[in-house]
Order: sequence, then C-alpha cells, then structure tokens
Amino acid sequence: MLLITIDRWVGRTLFVPPIIKLCQLTKQSQFAIARLFWFITALDGFYRADTLFSCLLWGALSLIMMFTASRRADSPTTSLLIFRMLSVGLLVFSVIEAIAARKWAGTEFWIFVLIAEYAATIRAVPPADLRKSAAKATVGR
Repeated sequence: MLLITIDRWVGRTLFVPPIIKLCQLTKQSQFAIARLFWFITALDGFYRADTLFSCLLWGALSLIMMFTASRRADSPTTSLLIFRMLSVGLLVFSVIEAIAARKWAGTEFWIFVLIAEYAATIRAVPPADLRKSAAKATVGR
C-alpha cells in the first residue's frame, strides 16, 4: 500500500504534468512519448557504455527502440509498479551518490526511464487549453 501511495505521489507531482504538457505541445500521444524516452534512454546507455559487451547491448537496444518508436509509436504500452518503484529507488541512490561524489553524469538515465514509464501510465491526455493560446495570438498582433 505504501508503494502505491509513493507511486501516485511521484507520478502526479513530478512526472505526469510535464509529460501531459509535452504531449499537448508536440501533439503526440503519451505512448509515443513513452517510446521516445525509451529510445533516448537506450541512446544514453549506449553513450555511457564502457565495455564491448555493453556497447553491443545498448547499441542493439537503441536499434530496437528506434524501430518500435517509429513503427508502433501510438500502440498502447504498459508499465509495472514494481519497475517504477525500483527506478525511483535507483534515482534516489544515484542522486545521493552524485551529491557525495559531485559527479552528476549518469543521473539523467533514471529520469529518462521514469518519464518513459510514467508516460505509459497516462490513459488520456486532456486537450490543450485553446482559450489561452487564442488570447496570446490576438495580443501578439
């Protein structure tokens, strides 16, 4: 029960509002955003790879994610609570480690993972508020 409460708080306060705004600005579905951020995550892992095996693994994952992002961008996807909570824990650990070592490189990986996972949990993206954009358009004239 505690994990569900933490998951809802993290999602509703930190990740879902910016994801919804990104979906509204880019006119993409939440599933396309999820796949985009998994692709970015794979590219980040490939960039940070330091062994031949990890280069091959992250390179293959980057290619797979590129094809799935382009071919099945709007197909519904799922997200597991336990994976999100594991990612939150690893992000917290990474931030603590970054504060101690004063080296922030690599922390963004878990942020990308969480954006991708929380984007997959959104079931409906509300339409953008057209009244605000119409008011801005008339003021700019």
